[in-house]
Amino acid sequence: MHAQINTSQEKNMKLWLQITKQKIMNQSRALSILGFPGAEIIAGFSTHLLPENVDFNESLSAKEYFSAFYEGLNRRSDDPINSRLNYGYAVVRSYIARSLSATGFHPTFGIHHNSQLNAFNLADDLIEPYRAIVDLVAHNNIGSNVILNKNERRELAHVLHNACIVSGTKVNVMTAIDMMCESLKRIILEKSEEDLLLPTIIPIESMEGITE
Repeated sequence: MHAQINTSQEKNMKLWLQITKQKIMNQSRALSILGFPGAEIIAGFSTHLLPENVDFNESLSAKEYFSAFYEGLNRRSDDPINSRLNYGYAVVRSYIARSLSATGFHPTFGIHHNSQLNAFNLADDLIEPYRAIVDLVAHNNIGSNVILNKNERRELAHVLHNACIVSGTKVNVMTAIDMMCESLKRIILEKSEEDLLLPTIIPIESMEGITE
């Protein structure tokens, strides 16, 4: 039986602040890993996040980040880099939705996203700190084609096996997502006061289902 997110606005906002802060910090780390300028500017958007400025800061951070990530990139355009980003995001989003369902949540009911036309609001909330991991993989697989071939799709889907750090432990993205969903279950259903377990990105490293 699936559980809906039915918490106070205060708890939902606390979770969203944690998610957004980690998303921005991972964007900053991604630029550092790639050797691009702007990491310190991006990190600055994660400081002093408050309910009244969190979405504004997230928007400014994203604008600055993608300008540094790929010059001239427009996330609304149909082009090779967006094809790769969108495919990678879709892979991670799909796994998050499956993990949420396995944990007992319904992916439709989010803590921040709340579109009635979106069956994956909660997955769209939780994917945010993972996007920068996809960005690193996509940047290593940039081509000139908009329609991805089989090998390109396979390389991008391998993002689920990339390493990241969760609570001081190196795990792959699939394990990190499962840990995050279990953490959310404790926070929402068991009233735990713990922080949501979220990933910290590191340089690309493949981990086939193992932890350190």
